Amino acid sequence: MKQKKFILALALTLLCGITIGANASNGLQTISAYLNSNVTVKLDGEAQTFLNEQGNRVYPITYNGSTYLPVRAVAGLVGLDVEWDQATQTVLLGHTKGVDLIDTLKPYDTYQAIHVQSEERKTQDISGKSYSHWLMMDGYFAATEIATSVASYNLEGKYETLTFQYYSDCDCTLQVLGDNDSVLAEISVKGGQVAQSITVNLLNSIQLTFKTEGVFGDANAFIFDAYLDMEA
Repeated sequence: MKQKKFILALALTLLCGITIGANASNGLQTISAYLNSNVTVKLDGEAQTFLNEQGNRVYPITYNGSTYLPVRAVAGLVGLDVEWDQATQTVLLGHTKGVDLIDTLKPYDTYQAIHVQSEERKTQDISGKSYSHWLMMDGYFAATEIATSVASYNLEGKYETLTFQYYSDCDCTLQVLGDNDSVLAEISVKGGQVAQSITVNLLNSIQLTFKTEGVFGDANAFIFDAYLDMEA
C-alpha cells in the first residue's frame, strides 16, 4: 500500500507537469526544461533505471526548480497499470485490464475478417505502433463499394463491458453487435485518423459480433487492445 501511494504521488506530480499551459487554446505550451541524468530515484533503497515502452532509457525532467518523473516508467516499478486514452487525452492510472479478447478467444464465424493471436508470431503496424495480436476486417476480396466484414465470438454471457481500440485505412462504419444482432455500438470511423478507444456495455450478451461496412480494395480496419471485464 505504501508503494502504491508513493507511485500515485509521483504520478500526480507528473500530471501537474502535464497540465502546464492547459489554458492555451490547444492545451500545449512551449517551455524550456532540462533532461536531468544526475537525479537518482531509489525504491526500497535500490537505484532504479527508467525505461519507456520501447525499452529505451528515459530521464527525469527539471523545470522551474521541480523534478518531473516519467509516469509510465515509475508506475511500472510496482506493477501499476498506466494507459493513454488518445480520444480523450487522458492518462489512466491503476486501470486493470480484463480478459484479452483476441489472445484468449477465437471467432466461431468470420467473413472477410482475419483474427491473429500472439502465438502466431506476427506483428502488424497499426496507427503508428506495432501489435502482436489483432482482428483485421479485410477489404481485399470485396468487389462492391459497400463491402461487409464480420467476426463473431462466443462470450457465454460472462462479461459486462468490452474496451478496445479501432483504426481504419478508409472511412467505414463499425458495429458491435450482441445477441440476435442487437446493436450495442455503432461508430463512424474516419479513415487514417489516429486509433480511438471505446468501452461498450455488453449487457452480458452470449454472442459478440464485429461488423464493418465500407472497407474494400486494399484498405483494412483493425480492432486491437480488446479487453473484456466482468464488472462495469
